[in-house]
Amino acid sequence: MMVNHLSNHFANVSQLGYKRNNRESSFSRMLSNAQQDCDKVSTSVLYLRTENTLYSGSLGGTQTVYAEYTLDSTNEDPVARIRGNNHDGEFDFICHINEIDPTNASYAELCALFGHLQKTGQIPSGANLYQYFNVLPCGIDTGDVTQTMNYITTIDKMTTSQMFSESNREVARILLKLYQNFMDTKKENLS
Repeated sequence: MMVNHLSNHFANVSQLGYKRNNRESSFSRMLSNAQQDCDKVSTSVLYLRTENTLYSGSLGGTQTVYAEYTLDSTNEDPVARIRGNNHDGEFDFICHINEIDPTNASYAELCALFGHLQKTGQIPSGANLYQYFNVLPCGIDTGDVTQTMNYITTIDKMTTSQMFSESNREVARILLKLYQNFMDTKKENLS
């Protein structure tokens, strides 16, 4: 409601012209840009965190991921509803956490897995001391958040890459171990 009001206000003000010497003023350009930004914001959906929220975040402001436990989720079979916006629009799907494979997962699925590992206390102590500790180390291009990729290989490459700082490589090592432990535990449970 407020965004639409601001958008209408900016439209009315920008129609006044604000031209000086037959050139558009910087103020008028700013209003036009603000109106375009308001139009973009008004189409985005934001979700509030609840006790069931696993993850809530955005990538560059254009893609969003929100994951939460479903009502039928259990400790033995944690289930997440994952929704948000990708490059093509809105998405919404259900995912069994135990079926996520970090060697062939979407970023959205990895967000749900990361949130689940946090909620269940599986994040190693001290990991949150790193400024950028999150789903992935800084520097990994996720592309479209619903497209799958091999995150284990990608993170593994970052652990030794000299293109990144030592603290970023350390975050990569922690995340690699975290996701590998998850996969190993899955294999043990299947045996």
